[in-house]
Amino acid sequence: MRRSWLILAIVAYLGILAAVIHAQPVQTPRTLTAEIRTALEQVYTRVLPATVRIETVPEGTGSGFFISAEGLVMTAYHVIEDTRSFRVVNSSNVSFPAELVGYDEFRDIAILRARVGAPVPFLQLETTQGPRIGEPLLAVGNSRGDFMAPRYGLVNTVERDIFPFFNSIAVSTTIPLAPGDSGGPVINQAGRAVAVVVAIGQPDGVFESYLSPLLGLGDVIGQLRAGRKRDVPYIGVQLFQIDDDTATTLRIPKEGVLIRGLLRGGAAERAGLRGFVIRRENGQEVYDFDVILEADGRTFNDVTQLQRYIRSKEVGDHVTLTVRRGNQTFRIELQLTANPTRRG
Repeated sequence: MRRSWLILAIVAYLGILAAVIHAQPVQTPRTLTAEIRTALEQVYTRVLPATVRIETVPEGTGSGFFISAEGLVMTAYHVIEDTRSFRVVNSSNVSFPAELVGYDEFRDIAILRARVGAPVPFLQLETTQGPRIGEPLLAVGNSRGDFMAPRYGLVNTVERDIFPFFNSIAVSTTIPLAPGDSGGPVINQAGRAVAVVVAIGQPDGVFESYLSPLLGLGDVIGQLRAGRKRDVPYIGVQLFQIDDDTATTLRIPKEGVLIRGLLRGGAAERAGLRGFVIRRENGQEVYDFDVILEADGRTFNDVTQLQRYIRSKEVGDHVTLTVRRGNQTFRIELQLTANPTRRG
């Protein structure tokens, strides 16, 4: 099952995304002039042979692009996550079976290997200079029933926070993207890929599209090409923010984050942590629960900040939690796992 928080997978999530994106000032970009658009159209003509459509089983469509003559393809990880099989189709409508090589779930990028019989055109990656505010960019994708069509737009911001829909920091743009464009290349005027399409949203009623930037990822991409598979780490809990009403009802300090529930098979369940339970005792309601006060000695009173801290680590890392249960406070060490609810 595809991750529901990836907005390009389901258009209905536009409103949800608008509600969770942190308020950030949007810079006014420069105008996409006719001259710039013409230049980008010429870039599109040059790069089209290196772009692909990705067709998945269960039925789905995404986008991608060749990054080597031997048939390595870059796309968004959510395009092929939890699929049984997939293939890539080039601009000449030739289909190639493909397999997963490596992925980074944190940044939502993946590398596939298409079984091509001869060298293929490919895009150069720009990992040393990221998109700049106001910069015109070209995206190539497979939305709206189009086949590897061009979309043009400008960069709004280069540090857009759309967590938890996207774990890393995104670039936001005005490029008019839609479902089917996920995984497609975003290309600068020099014809180099600077980012991968990952999501769309409407914060404050203004449409934006979101990109996973390649800036600084030279070593990471090399690791993915070599077969590294990086999952987002979990402690296996559902968390709840302790607001004034919660603190009053439960008669606890407004500090830490409350464990609302446990994910089956997760590290927290195995370690014996407790989710929120209401029981009756002598005709009265009694609440049983754990509150996470610290992680690795750092205080966390905000659910999002704790989640972001955990997801910045690696599967297999250890984290020490300071937990309050009733009148007791104790420390417990957990080993982070991949999503315990994922099939397979």
